[in-house]
Amino acid sequence: MAWFKKAPRQPENFNDPLLDDASWLSSGESRYGTLVRNHYGSPDTIAGGGAQRVQQGDPVAALFFFQKSIDTLHSIYVASSGGPAEWRRQPSKRDLDIIDAYLQALGQVRGLRPGAPVKGSVVEVTHRLRTISSAFKRYGIDGSAYLERLGTLGQLAPDVDVSGVFWS
Repeated sequence: MAWFKKAPRQPENFNDPLLDDASWLSSGESRYGTLVRNHYGSPDTIAGGGAQRVQQGDPVAALFFFQKSIDTLHSIYVASSGGPAEWRRQPSKRDLDIIDAYLQALGQVRGLRPGAPVKGSVVEVTHRLRTISSAFKRYGIDGSAYLERLGTLGQLAPDVDVSGVFWS
């Protein structure tokens, strides 16, 4: 009886040169949409899905995982009307690591495809970070590290107009 060994799996190419920038970004968002259900739970578990995509060489899907993770932070800190006493987590380095991972993924996406239409993602994350920092200010919590990262976001995507982004 012969033993068959599977050929090593070739790494998937997530930067298909046949796709235009918009289709490339959309295909990454679709991969995210297919995979995210395996990572729901907390901002950290969702960000873990993004870290897996980074390891797989898929910064586009990772971008959307980290964006969703930031959205989940927003839900924790802003949607709760009871303030810090009712939050399921407190602001920490873990939050900043998630935001930094988003910024790194955005930098990779921009490096690979400078013309990729990232406006929607950048606008959403801008809104989330501004609103989170406002909530922190309202409760006497220092949000400067979140605002610093918002500045970095502006440096990575200076072409995205966020002047009309709503925030409180």
